[in-house]
Amino acid sequence: MFVRRIGYAVVWCVAVLVVAGFAGEMPFPHPTEGVVRLTEKDSPYILEQSVVVSVSDTLVVEPGVTVLMGEYAKLTLRGPVRILGTETKPVTFKNADSSGNWNGIHFVSSNRPFEVKNLVVQNAFRNTVFRSRGIFENVHFVNNYYGLWIDDVTEVFLSRCDFVRNRFALSVRAGKVLAADTKISGNVYGLYLEAGGDYNGDLALIKGNLEADVRKEADELSRSGKHVNRSIWHAIETGF
Repeated sequence: MFVRRIGYAVVWCVAVLVVAGFAGEMPFPHPTEGVVRLTEKDSPYILEQSVVVSVSDTLVVEPGVTVLMGEYAKLTLRGPVRILGTETKPVTFKNADSSGNWNGIHFVSSNRPFEVKNLVVQNAFRNTVFRSRGIFENVHFVNNYYGLWIDDVTEVFLSRCDFVRNRFALSVRAGKVLAADTKISGNVYGLYLEAGGDYNGDLALIKGNLEADVRKEADELSRSGKHVNRSIWHAIETGF
């Protein structure tokens, strides 16, 4: 009987610890007066499903915030974005479960610029900037399938950013990237420029990638005489 009581006590303690662990994570907040605000005092947050921040709402993230993303969760940002970490207190978006991944952060803010400073994004499927403009400063893209995909933008600035251990680090399609002190190394593929993509930065900082440092779609197509079948990528996207 004594052993059985000890067993019950151990199970109860473990259950309490598990509940306490979940209780320590705040749910992703709803907008208040047009602002979705994430504060350090309420961190870490958890986003278990996909969320769209509307064009009329502004996302503001304070230094030191961590957001844990559930499997396949996606954060789509249609309004202004101000992710303002510091070098001593960066903002982090990462998977909640170490065995799973999440969909990524998607900037689709049209004419509303975004400002992202001192951020770590890791273990996502793909992070994108689509028909938006803004700046990434000291942002670290770590262990994502697609670190960052730029599509149909006028200008995106990368300042002191770092891409490491991604499958495809940086892809640029129909857009222009202005980069300063941005390193792309230790990935499978470094920089991939689709037709219409432009990268203005120091190519010497793109090095040490396993399969290729810089690939240009135009060069590959001219050698093969083939066209890209984009329905393949659309099929991949529908799965997420």
